Amino acid sequence: MPNIKFCPDNQSITVADGTLLIDAIRQAGLYIDAPCGGQGKCGKCRVTLLNKKEPVTVLACHFPVTEDLTVDFSKKTDTQILTGSDIAMSRLANPQITILSATIPHQSIGDCDSLCSRVSSVLEQQIGRPVKIPLTTAATLYRQLEKLPRLPASAEYPSGAWKGFFVLQSDTLLAIREQPGNAYVLAYDIGTTTIVSYLLDAVSGKTVHISSMLNPQTAYGADVISRCEYAVDDSKNHLTSCIQNAVAALADEHIKTLGISASDIFFAVLAGNTCMEHLLLEISPDSLLHAPYLATTDQLITLPAAALKLPYHPGAQAAVLPCIAGFVGGDTIAVLLSLPEHTFDFLTLILDIGTNGELVLGKDDQLYACSTAAGPAFEGAKISCGMRGAPGAIDHVTIENGKLKLHVIGDGAPSVICGSGLLDLIACLLDLGIISNRGRLEKPAKWSDGLKEAYGSRFVTRDNVSALLLTDDENGVYLSQKDIREVQLAKAALASGIELLCQEMEVSDSEISQVLLAGAFGTYLSPASACRIGLIPETLLDRIRTIGNAAGEGAKLAAYSQTALAKSEELAKQAKFVELATSRQFQETYLKRLNF
Repeated sequence: MPNIKFCPDNQSITVADGTLLIDAIRQAGLYIDAPCGGQGKCGKCRVTLLNKKEPVTVLACHFPVTEDLTVDFSKKTDTQILTGSDIAMSRLANPQITILSATIPHQSIGDCDSLCSRVSSVLEQQIGRPVKIPLTTAATLYRQLEKLPRLPASAEYPSGAWKGFFVLQSDTLLAIREQPGNAYVLAYDIGTTTIVSYLLDAVSGKTVHISSMLNPQTAYGADVISRCEYAVDDSKNHLTSCIQNAVAALADEHIKTLGISASDIFFAVLAGNTCMEHLLLEISPDSLLHAPYLATTDQLITLPAAALKLPYHPGAQAAVLPCIAGFVGGDTIAVLLSLPEHTFDFLTLILDIGTNGELVLGKDDQLYACSTAAGPAFEGAKISCGMRGAPGAIDHVTIENGKLKLHVIGDGAPSVICGSGLLDLIACLLDLGIISNRGRLEKPAKWSDGLKEAYGSRFVTRDNVSALLLTDDENGVYLSQKDIREVQLAKAALASGIELLCQEMEVSDSEISQVLLAGAFGTYLSPASACRIGLIPETLLDRIRTIGNAAGEGAKLAAYSQTALAKSEELAKQAKFVELATSRQFQETYLKRLNF
């Protein structure tokens, strides 16, 4: 069996003869960018073999391992991950976790009430409703009580009493303590590309620590459809293992960084799109692949945290937010939860743009939602030199004195271009006349004399299509005709979604009072560029504002407050889903919106 050594870390793995190199990399637990899911279309999984006479570059998805290999795996996977900021919890009541001080009387001879009944009765007097004591707590109840300070017999407690602190999740007793101690809840924003975990103080709601990582499922495809297809054919549930291990790893990071006990984490809320939530729960996503593209379940699901392999208190629960429809998931519900109370007093459009675009248009008690398969172009995937935002990525482009000015994350030399830079670039090239309104990369003969002089030598051919070099380096970053088409397809889908939601509500886009951009891409993009390419109607330019990682903020609210968690169910029922995938009108609108 061949052995593969990954440099520079010298990590090794032995695999069966004929194993594809990309599968070997996955088995080793290493991250590799594979937006096309290993179909050999994107070229992003290139690695270098070092044990040949000369270094050889191969596509990992097409290279079978038949001999011992040494693989250069020094590529960095750093990326900008939007984590958000502390949201005010003051407007929320009814926290998930409460710590009560209580005195439990000793039993007298002849008193046949059980310990559970006695404890439950005392706590019920404080919270106003019956208290459940699960088996995990009941099994050690006496030993826990015996650890508490013992009060001497008195007129109030003739047989004496125990005095301590009792940790409840809603109406369920989870722990008994001599001192109040710490109590935490966790909130997860499980994105297609990234995962962010927030550790909150369960009493105050304050964010104590944030952990994040790239979603390891990206090694199986950049978009949800690729992953659904892989999962349906995968008997070993690799994608479920991926996401569950990632969620557990982020919890471990909180625990190790702060030096806290896993038993002090009592509750978690997880929010993701429908595909991510299905894979997390080990539910086959095959229903999402076929018309009418239905979710297998769209309910708020509560289950033991242990079922998701989370290192929490043994009695801890985890809640997965409900979905609105097939491709409008719990992450959209989380975004809605995060909004201020009076947001929908005005006609409001919400855009959460990623590999899948979720849109919500609403006013008062009317909410209309839809999903568009925007594709991963805005994440930098399927773009020739595209990548997520990371050091070396072009993230903004402007025109100064008739020439392009590139801004690079980290201020170094450009090596890739990310989604926000891509939008800026196309908007600038439209203004310069290098790209036509139909999306054609014009030949230099149609350029102005100044442009010919500045960029004529940069008009090249890459992979048999026209391209424009963005640097003087012949092997530098470029934009190809194929890349422009990818952006056209993505922006047309989103623009069509906006138009059809307006039609459904019987309003015009000019009536929209505010456009809220959620998520990382929405945070970093230039509103002017988004309007220039036709992603958002130009009439709305001065009404656009960003709301950051709203999905993460909403998940935090639900993790902290029972009221917010209950509201998630109300929002899921309230929102009316507008199906675009099977709509003939969508197809017509989509074709119309392809032009810039």
